[in-house]
Amino acid sequence: MTGPAVGSRSTVAVVAVAAVAVAGLLAAGPLLEHDLAAGWAGVGWFTVSWLLMTVATMLPASLPLLRLFARMLGDRRDAGRLVATVVAGYLATWTVAGLVLAGVNAFVHALVGGTPYAWAVLPLSLLGAGAYQLSGTAARCLTACRSPFGIIARRWSGRRPAGVEAALVGLDHGLYCLGCCAGLMVVMFAAGMANPLLMIALGGVAALHKHAPWGAVLARVTGVVLIAAAVAAGAAHLTGGVGHGGH
Repeated sequence: MTGPAVGSRSTVAVVAVAAVAVAGLLAAGPLLEHDLAAGWAGVGWFTVSWLLMTVATMLPASLPLLRLFARMLGDRRDAGRLVATVVAGYLATWTVAGLVLAGVNAFVHALVGGTPYAWAVLPLSLLGAGAYQLSGTAARCLTACRSPFGIIARRWSGRRPAGVEAALVGLDHGLYCLGCCAGLMVVMFAAGMANPLLMIALGGVAALHKHAPWGAVLARVTGVVLIAAAVAAGAAHLTGGVGHGGH
């Protein structure tokens, strides 16, 4: 099967799998709320829910890279396997990152949960996410995601076995994708993963960042909106606290 044919089939497969993942997210609902303290069962449930989120909201945004990679493979007989390896590397990056983020999230909530400072987690998370959206790191990662040829050119050199290089393309793509979406992922954790509509909406915003002609501008606007939301959340609590104290 030729590279272009593999690219077309990959597009159909990714869209179909993403649609199934969206249905899974909507059906699972509250089951997506993660609790790593529940042991291996909690880790397992989180991993499944995180993969559903990734496939539903992030994998479709990788289609330009997958189609470009398939075209570069030309008439290779192993084109399908190599494209699948790129997808596997991409999902592996997101899975590891999700587990790390979940661990940090659980640690923070265990540290401040039940204390007078627990309210600050949401506004501080929004503030950090907004500041990151406006950072040079986020901008560089977004530029790389918007120009997938550079990712392929760095890793697809022919100096290593084809399967290894395909995996590296997927891992690199996943890292850059994480780099430009990290702020939105923090918002997802701060707001709670049990809201599948919010997860899908954030994934849609991330896709616009990467592919809309005005995506880079939108990314910065998103950062400003997140910072404004952090200020509003903090002010709402403090104002409520002052009012409550005055009674």
